[in-house]
Parts: sequence; structure tokens; C-alpha cells
Amino acid sequence: MAKTPTDPVYGTQRTGGGLSCAYGNSHGVDGLIIADELGVDIAAGLSFKEADKRLKRDGPNALAKIAGPGLLRVFLRQFANIVVWLLLAATVVAWFTNGIPEAVAIFTVLIINAVVGFVIEWRAGKAIDALKDQTRIAARVRRGGLESVVDAVNLVVGDIVILAAGDRVPADARLLEAVNLQADESALTGESFPVSKSIESVSFSSILTERRSMLHLGTMVTSGRALAIVTATGPQTELGHVGRLLAETDDEHTPLERRLAWLGKILVYIVLAIAVIVMLAGLLRGDDPAMMLEVSISLAVAAIPEGLPAITTLILALGVLRMAQRRAIVRKLSAVEALGSTTVICTDKTGTLTENRMTVTEYGLADGNVVEPGEGETSNDILKRLMLVSVLCNDAAFDSDASGKETVGDPTEIALLVAARDLLPDMAAVRGSFEKIREVPFDSASMRMITVFRDQAAGTLTAMAKGAPRVILEMCSEYASGRKSAEALDDAGRLRFLAVNEEMAGRGLRVLAIAEKAMADESGDIDAGYTFLGVAGMSDPPRAGVGEAIEAARLAGIRIVMLTGDQAMTARAIARELRLAGDDEIFSMHASEVRDADDASLTEAARRVHVFSRVSPEDKLRIVELLQNAGQIVAVTGDGINDAPALKRADIGVAMGMRGTEVAKEAADIVLTDDNFSTIINAIEGGRMIYANITKFVHMMFSHNLGEVLVIFVAIITGLPLPLLPLQILWIN
Repeated sequence: MAKTPTDPVYGTQRTGGGLSCAYGNSHGVDGLIIADELGVDIAAGLSFKEADKRLKRDGPNALAKIAGPGLLRVFLRQFANIVVWLLLAATVVAWFTNGIPEAVAIFTVLIINAVVGFVIEWRAGKAIDALKDQTRIAARVRRGGLESVVDAVNLVVGDIVILAAGDRVPADARLLEAVNLQADESALTGESFPVSKSIESVSFSSILTERRSMLHLGTMVTSGRALAIVTATGPQTELGHVGRLLAETDDEHTPLERRLAWLGKILVYIVLAIAVIVMLAGLLRGDDPAMMLEVSISLAVAAIPEGLPAITTLILALGVLRMAQRRAIVRKLSAVEALGSTTVICTDKTGTLTENRMTVTEYGLADGNVVEPGEGETSNDILKRLMLVSVLCNDAAFDSDASGKETVGDPTEIALLVAARDLLPDMAAVRGSFEKIREVPFDSASMRMITVFRDQAAGTLTAMAKGAPRVILEMCSEYASGRKSAEALDDAGRLRFLAVNEEMAGRGLRVLAIAEKAMADESGDIDAGYTFLGVAGMSDPPRAGVGEAIEAARLAGIRIVMLTGDQAMTARAIARELRLAGDDEIFSMHASEVRDADDASLTEAARRVHVFSRVSPEDKLRIVELLQNAGQIVAVTGDGINDAPALKRADIGVAMGMRGTEVAKEAADIVLTDDNFSTIINAIEGGRMIYANITKFVHMMFSHNLGEVLVIFVAIITGLPLPLLPLQILWIN
């Protein structure tokens, strides 16, 4: 049976229904100990009865729904500005002073304005619903000694789950077995490269990106297979933590809403001052108080720009329609204007600025030649050998043919296959002619993968290795040369090849070294004696049009700041490639520096830093808030779960509709249906035009209303008849 709520292993007190291991310590505890503490037989899994009991106690494996505003709230939100409140007050006063026509006219204008705003926002909400992925995750589990497939919503703490390449992780789970296991955690952490996983415990203080012994809800297995025990479900998962952070984050008012609120306060003071002066003047002359109240209403109607809410709504609604034609769904009318006021765009890297797709861009061969894929394949023997190793020492595959459209496996290994298809078009035949004898899977400790193959035609054995350049070079005793088959590799040679690696890494490329070794027998040494063939440099390429969009933003006076969970060197290289700072130097800041800095120093750093690396959702949120406190109008773009709190807190949140997670879409003000960063810049240009139109209308309206107020005010002070009645003023306005 499971242990009592007070858990000696985790040292935490269980509250509510969750078990103690759901509170974030599982990565530092051996998986077998966790299974024992949770009362689980790994071979058989939980009994069906125990699983049902835990499901009733802990609840379903589902995140708390991020509830959007209801229809009534969306409608009432159209009245949430002080100018509308003033008009409502004028309506009430007019109604009770027999100014029923005036009251009806003002109220009609307000209702029309509210209906237009409501319809626009309601339609945007329906469009967002149409984007949602309605598929449900199925999970393979061991229960009652049997393997079965269950809906992931019914998983409980203690379930034994079985995962393979391509599976979505259905809950937070501690690894019990891991074979060549890698997971794509980009949606949760922002890390662009798949993360190698192992069963070894890590430090309790490890940050999320370093918890190699865990799989997390919302991520995906890209290669290998795993057996794991569920340690947290629903709200207690890391994804659930982000959801709670999102729920605790307040929406930020847009610049238009703030300025209209300020304008409304000024109007209140003006109207009250005019009413007091008029009432006092009339009472001193002995005029009828009822008549003076009607006169005060006339002045109030003249002072308040009745057309402002309606015209503002109309301008914003037209902007929404134009943006919809440009593949941007606007969820909130005022977000259109907020885009036009943007001074800083904080953007994620993976999937927003880049394609989240690995591509081989060049090979650095051991003979000193640098070859791009598609060039020189048939003339260079070293390149042929390198590509053969990259295809055989590789667990990725094309589903059906070598078209490159349907692939399964780790994105890095897929990139190697795609790059080799011109030289080896019939990969199935090539792989079929070799028999795999031995394999040492890649893991984060060894940083290498080794396979031994037998050429079935020639009968020869070859060990093949790929991995981190420094590791592979230490395994090599010679290198392939263009002058002869191989030459001895000394320390000077290793330093020369490492310099090539560093040069590639400095350009943001992920570098893999590749080597081979002739084997005399199957049991021979596979840790040394290799021939170094060269390196493959891979990039996660920038999305098409992003560079031009960033340049347009800079020319418009908008600063781009990259907030990424990726490593600093890669992020800086992408920033340089996209000219994030133009011709200036790229400044970067690591998450550890962000957490150690006080608000004042971080605010100053945020003014000049272009790249924040390894940042968590909390870090992103803090950076956005400090930029806002410094007077910046901040737009945040992103597609991952880790972007959601910052998306909600920003003056304007922009989510990607195609690749974006549902959490990100729900938190955003605008959703891009084409995931194109360039659309944001076009939207900003449209927002600036809308802001200019609203500003022009406000100037015109107040100039016009001031004339009305002065005419009526002078007539009252001088004892002349009222030149305009309230209904006439309303009609003119």
C-alpha cells in the first residue's frame, strides 16, 4: 500500500488528494524507491481497484480549465470605461428630470456601441475555438499485471507508463528504464534541441531543464523508449504550475484603455465644475432650480463626447476586420490599438523566430574541405564514408520513402538522413545491406552513440560513432586525409579540429563529430582506435521573412528582445543572423544573472540586453513587468506553454495559432493563424494608423464640444436664452 501523507523520502506534507511525490522532488530520488513509497509493483502496475481509488481521491489528470470570460461578461466589458459611465449618469439624470428623449437617445448610442464590440469579440472567441486541437492523449499502462491503453485523463500517481518515439508524455513521470531516450521539451522549457534522458537521479536543486530523470506532461518522446512511474497528474505537474502562474497573472490594460480612463477623469472634473458654477450663478440670480438642473444637463451633454465610444469601437472593429484578412485573430478590440503603441517586442526563439526544425548546413571534413549538402557528394570519398556512418549510426527513419515529408525520430538524426538522401537515395536498401551487431545508445553522460555493423556482402565489421566533437576526437587515433587513407592524429590535430567545432558553434550550429573503425571481431574494443571523418553542422533555421520583419521593426523604433530557454551561444548566433541589434553588438544575459539581479539593475540591463537565455516562465514574467514599469509598451510573442504567463501580463500578447499550445492561445490578445512573425509587424503598422485615427477624432470631438460648452456657458452667465437644448446638442454630436 502507499505510504502515509507524511512522506519520509520527500519530506513534504501531502495536502488535499495528491501524493507527496507530486511536489517536485522525484528527479532526485531513485525510481525504485519512489515505486516502493507509492506501493507499486513495477512488473504488474497498480491494481484496477487501487487505480480507481486514487482517481476518485486525486481527481482526473487534467489541468484546471483556463476559463475565458462568459458572454455576459464580454457584453458588460463594453461599458467598462469612464466616458461610458458619464453618459450613463447623464442618461439617468435626464430620465428623472423629464428629459426622456435625451435619455433614450444617449442610451441607444451606448447599446449600439456595446453590441458592435460584443459581436466582434464573440466572433474572435469562436475563431479561437475553431483552432483548438480536440484530440485526446492515449497512454499505455501496466495495470493488474496487464498492458492496456487508457485515456490519459484517467492516469493516477503510481501508474506505470510505457512510452516510445512519437508518444506524447501524458503526465509527469520518473524514469525507471530508458533506452536511447530523448524528449522534445521546447513547448515547456523553450529548449530547441531534444533532451537526453536517463534513469540516474539528479540534484534536488536542479532546474527544470536539467531534470534528465523526468518526463513532463506537454512534452514528446522523439527517440528511444521508456518505462516510467507517474509522480504527478493534472494541476500538480510542471505544466499545472505554469497554469497556476497564469491564473495568478492579472491582465494588463492597454494604452488606449489607460488614456481613456485618464480622459474620463478629466471630464468628470470638468462636468462637475461646470454644473457647480452654473447652479450657483442661477441660484444667485433667483432662477428656478429645476430649470438650472436642465441647463446643467445641457452643459454636461455638450462637454461629454457622446460619439467617442461608438467611433472608437467602429475604428477598432474595422481594424479587426483588416487584421483578420491578414491572418490575425483579435480577441479584444483594444488590443488593435495597443499594437500601434508597442515599443518593445519580447519574443521566444524556438518556433517563433526559428522553424524548430534541424537542418544540416555544412560538413567540415577531416581533409579540411567544407561541403554543403548537395555539393560534391560524388567526388569526395571521405564525405561518402561520413554520410554512410550518419545514416547507419542513426535510429531515425522515413515512414515510407525518402521524400523527407514523413519522418520518425530525433530531429537531429532526421536532419542527417535528409541531408544524405541525394547521395544515398535508396536508404532502405543501404540499411538492408548492413546487419547491426552491437549498439551503445547516446546518453548525456557519454555524449556519444556507437554502433557495430556487418557488411552482408563483404562480411566486414565496422564500428561507427557520432557525438560531441571533443568526446569523439578523444576516441580517434587517426583522421581521414585526402593524400592517403589516414594519418596519425596527435594533440595538435585535435586542437585544429576543435577550433573548427568552436567556429561552427559560434555561428549557432549544433556540431556532431563522426568517426569509423574497422573491426576484426564482434567483441573487439569500441572505445578507441577510430578514424575521424569530420563534423556535421546543423542549424534550426530562422523562419522565412523574420529578418526583414525585425529590420522593419527596428526602423519603426521598436526594440526586439529574445527570451529563450536555449543556451546563450546558440541564441546569440541566431540574434546576430537576424540582426536583432542591427550593426551593434549583441548583449546577452543568462537566467542565473536574472535571478541574482535586483529590480533596479535588471531594469537597467533590460534596456540594453538583446538576448535572455535559459529563462523560466517566472523569469520571462519578471522581465516583462520591469520593462512595463520602465514605461515601455510591451508586446510578447510565443507559442509554448512557458510563454503563457508573460503573454497574459504583456500590454499585448501574440500567440502562434498553428504551432501554439492551447495555453498560449488562451492567454494571448491576438492569435496569428499563419504563425508568421512578419504579420506582427504588419499589425503594428495597422495599429499605429488606428491610433492616429482615434487621436485625430478625439482632437476634433473636443474642439467641437468645447465650442458648444462655451456658447451655452456664456449664454447662461449673461442671462441669454439657451441657444441649444440637450437633444439638439446630442443630435449635433
